[in-house]
Amino acid sequence: MDGSPAHCDTSEGGSRSAPPLLFAPYRLPAGRYAAAFEQGQSLACRSLVLRWVPNGLNKTCLGVISAKRTFRLAVARSRARRLMREAFRLERPGLREGYDLVLLGRRGLEGLSCHDVRRDLLWLCRKAGLLKQNPHA
Repeated sequence: MDGSPAHCDTSEGGSRSAPPLLFAPYRLPAGRYAAAFEQGQSLACRSLVLRWVPNGLNKTCLGVISAKRTFRLAVARSRARRLMREAFRLERPGLREGYDLVLLGRRGLEGLSCHDVRRDLLWLCRKAGLLKQNPHA
């Protein structure tokens, strides 16, 4: 196995496919959530709350939160996390490097499509100044 995303990594968690491998390098370590909440800035829209703080690295990391208080069913919490991670994965090339982002799902996230969540994330990142000046660079 050459380690490319097209192959399945069975060493961690059985027969998982490529998406966890694609997201794993950008996952926010548990110890850095506190910094995003204590020192970071925040913006909100109908479905998401975005908190961000500079991390001093050459990549942007993402943490997602879907609270039981907001999403009563486990399946709803899991779907919310998947939608937020997928929106980040699709928008990551256009984001500036060097930030820790934390996305919190709000009640308005239920029932939205990935396109809607992606649009909300893009709006928040634009308002926060986290988009690259030239996304094709």
